[in-house]
Amino acid sequence: MSAARGPRWIIFDAVGTLIFADPPVHLVYHRIGSAHGSRLSAGEVRTRFRSAFSSRTGATADGAPRKTSESEERRFWRAVVADVFPDVSDVTACFGELFEHFASATAWQCFADVAETVPIFQSRGFRLAIASNFDGRLHRVCRGLEELTAFEKVIVSSEVGYAKPARQFFDSLLEQCGCSRDSVVFVGDDAVADIAGARQSGLEAVHLDRTGRQGDQVIQTLTELPALLSGS
Repeated sequence: MSAARGPRWIIFDAVGTLIFADPPVHLVYHRIGSAHGSRLSAGEVRTRFRSAFSSRTGATADGAPRKTSESEERRFWRAVVADVFPDVSDVTACFGELFEHFASATAWQCFADVAETVPIFQSRGFRLAIASNFDGRLHRVCRGLEELTAFEKVIVSSEVGYAKPARQFFDSLLEQCGCSRDSVVFVGDDAVADIAGARQSGLEAVHLDRTGRQGDQVIQTLTELPALLSGS
């Protein structure tokens, strides 16, 4: 990736790439679920959440791109809450509290390398955007995190109508940023939704794997990205 043809835009996934839930999702679910009468342990909640969330695939059973919307996201998350807490009588109230919790910036933190690297990208003239399989709550979250104020665009699947890795999602982000495919590098932590989706849509992509995976175009921290972009 040479500086001479370096992308004018760096577009990042959100959760797992720029931000993480703090406290962790399963602990928040456990606390709020318990307040609504659940007797499940934190470990049981974690297992049940992972199982319920695993149905959130990037494509439908027949391989078609997954369509979405604000109402569909609410429906999905309510179903997750119902699956996690079979012993909660008022699922609607429990869901409402959880949904609102994760709409607040106080529920999230940026990874330390975000604040460290954003000024470097800016100094090199890159424009920054976020593109996520989230819903409209992400706008409020990003507005409340100082490290993300430099990002010009926040693009969410519920407003696009398609979720990553659908080509329609990546076509929309190009349209919203007003840029061409060869002027973008996409950075994300999900090998399928982020990396395969971006590459299949004709975009250059860098896989951020904070677990330590090695390989071509794979980084373990955002502090490695400036050097990769400059070809050093």
